[in-house]
Amino acid sequence: MKIGLENTEKCLTLKDFEEIESKLGHALPERLKEFYLQYNGGSTKQTLSINKYQEVEINTFLPFKYNKMFKNDPFHSVEGQTLEHRDFDSIDERILFFAIGRNNLKNIGRIAVNISNGAVYFYKIIGFATKGRAFIFAKPQLVADSIDDFFDNLVVLDGHKAISTIEEIENIQTEAEGVMPELSDFSAPLTKEDIKNFEVELNVKIPAAMKNFYLKFNGGMPSPYCFQTQDDDSDWVETNAFFPIKERTNAFETIEVIAKDMWSRNLMPSNLLPFAMDSGGNYYALNLKNKKIYYYLNDEWDENVSKERNFEICTRYIAQSFNYFINHFIEEEK
Repeated sequence: MKIGLENTEKCLTLKDFEEIESKLGHALPERLKEFYLQYNGGSTKQTLSINKYQEVEINTFLPFKYNKMFKNDPFHSVEGQTLEHRDFDSIDERILFFAIGRNNLKNIGRIAVNISNGAVYFYKIIGFATKGRAFIFAKPQLVADSIDDFFDNLVVLDGHKAISTIEEIENIQTEAEGVMPELSDFSAPLTKEDIKNFEVELNVKIPAAMKNFYLKFNGGMPSPYCFQTQDDDSDWVETNAFFPIKERTNAFETIEVIAKDMWSRNLMPSNLLPFAMDSGGNYYALNLKNKKIYYYLNDEWDENVSKERNFEICTRYIAQSFNYFINHFIEEEK
């Protein structure tokens, strides 16, 4: 069953998110950004619901920016509502409103994510501020343990999972430009517990798309092996292998071993997590802060300049997210 949002607003760009994150003073959850790069708010075509800790219906996702119906009044956006309620001290500065809905008693409220711990809450509206346009809320009620948990448990009221359709739409959008590669010579399959242990060991958080990919392929050799960079001025680049998360292959060590080695020798900044390489020993790395993908060119290292300058020289942006990266592999151009 196809579901989605209608009456969506003008599409967002990564630059928009950089500006929004700067205003809010926090990095946004990667899964939320991926969703909003696809849909900048809108009303649901079917009533969506989540019923993990309590039932909450979602009928509207607020746009992050822009709102034709309200003539782009900032209050009617994620950014505007969040900042307005912060100014009134009705919410903590870590709270970000992103949707409108009702709880099982049909009380109207806002759905918000705690940017600090990732948990999602329902804020029931119980009144209005004496000044401004802020609402007064009851004590927030837990809806999901994380933004990933929220989207993974979202259903249409007839019981069909909503997130599967979002993934279908992502596949449709990326099919014309590239495909997800198949991997061979991969290591032993992973469990979700393996990935959790990996994150704990390195004290990192990897995006949902990367977790799902590694649950399918624990490292290996990709086919096709060429990636078309998101920078229109750059040519495609080749990817020789993805490193496994657990249990090295015959040819490659694990991400953990490679990352710790590069970090300890100050050959790569600690906010970059190498997960793949080309045939020349250059790495593909996840930026752990903004979750973008970078091509890290070891062969451009210059012993005559500082470590910081080398980090700058060697790092090239190539994709907005792991999800984009893994869905844009192409056949080698002859």
